[in-house]
Amino acid sequence: MTLSLTFDPWAPHASVLREKVFEHLFLGDLTRTLLKSGRRCEVLRAEFDGSGFDVALEAEGVLRHVQLKAMRADGKRAHVDIHMALAAKPSGCVVWMLVDPATFETTAYRWFGDQPARPLPALDGKAVRHTKADSQGVKAERADLRQLGRGRFETIADMEGLIERLFGDERTRDVLALRAHLASRQPLPESASPWMRLVQHGVFDALPERVSELELIDLTHLADGYAMAGFTTPAQIQDALCDLREDLGPVDRLPSTIWAAMFIEHRRLRFQDRELTADDKHWFESSYQELRRLLLG
Repeated sequence: MTLSLTFDPWAPHASVLREKVFEHLFLGDLTRTLLKSGRRCEVLRAEFDGSGFDVALEAEGVLRHVQLKAMRADGKRAHVDIHMALAAKPSGCVVWMLVDPATFETTAYRWFGDQPARPLPALDGKAVRHTKADSQGVKAERADLRQLGRGRFETIADMEGLIERLFGDERTRDVLALRAHLASRQPLPESASPWMRLVQHGVFDALPERVSELELIDLTHLADGYAMAGFTTPAQIQDALCDLREDLGPVDRLPSTIWAAMFIEHRRLRFQDRELTADDKHWFESSYQELRRLLLG
């Protein structure tokens, strides 16, 4: 008899080791891809299995609780077991890695989740049963786990696509950052328009189709355009108070950029102590309509 020292990484007894290796590979690929595009990500790990997630990822104000799963790319598994506690997280999701059995490289991802800041879709699969039966031969249900079939997952080809699902596209991230900015501002008085108080709380559906000139100016100053534009010094602010309307225009811009442009432009006109002309009013109204369109997206 010959003693074999070969270690089979896909053997059942190596499952815990595989999970840790794949987790490290996933995090390395994720953080490397983000870093290449000038973005950062913070990683936190769960203290125990009952948390419902394996890692928590935060990037650009978006927090994701992720349950990681992995299998061979040529595997036939039809479902994975998901912990019900994940549904209680504000942006819970499941990432199922398909791994080349020879190279350990991820060939694709399966994704189950919703947009950032939205909870996990309903876990309505079958309950998971214990692997061992009791004295009566009955395998009891595990109330904390649900089977999630692979038909519920979306297949994503690469890490770039997965990052967009995790943290949203540029517009989605900008809207989330804008909500956080508005929430940090001084609360509006009770006398303010109800719809404007809702907007300050991030309820952008409250934005009316048409607003008066005074309402538009009040809305413009609901945010701090200098802060949103990244201006922190008097020199930067002074440079901003010039006629850059064409450069700051709303075409192909993000919501925060348009809002900052409206804020800075009105400050410029106020600095010059002049009334709004017909052209000024048209520009502000056009900017508002574009801002509303992007926020209601």
